[in-house]
Amino acid sequence: MDKSQEFAKANALGKEELRNLPKIKKLVLERQSRKLIFDLSNRVTLIIPADVLQGLQNASTGDLTDIELWDEGLMIYWKNLDVAFQTSSLLLGVFGTKRWMLEIAAETHKTNSRKHKIQPEKKVA
Repeated sequence: MDKSQEFAKANALGKEELRNLPKIKKLVLERQSRKLIFDLSNRVTLIIPADVLQGLQNASTGDLTDIELWDEGLMIYWKNLDVAFQTSSLLLGVFGTKRWMLEIAAETHKTNSRKHKIQPEKKVA
């Protein structure tokens, strides 16, 4: 097999793989809770609080719903906010930079610690 045949085969495999990746088909904003509901091409629904996504914390309802889907839904772009995420990143739970993710984790830990009082261990005889 020569180089051009190898390239054509690799290109075809890449296109097939892209066809099979989950893509965003629809986005709905649950206004009261500010949860973004993503319907994906693989029949999965992903729900993410808007305020967890870096760059969307102070976004208006209009800005949160003013989106563009790029690459057939492999990426989502909030036009007015200049914020974009790959669908695969959202599925992996990546909602911003490493620093942002550490901040979210720290805030979540603080919130959970306040909500759940840790009980001392009981000794069993």
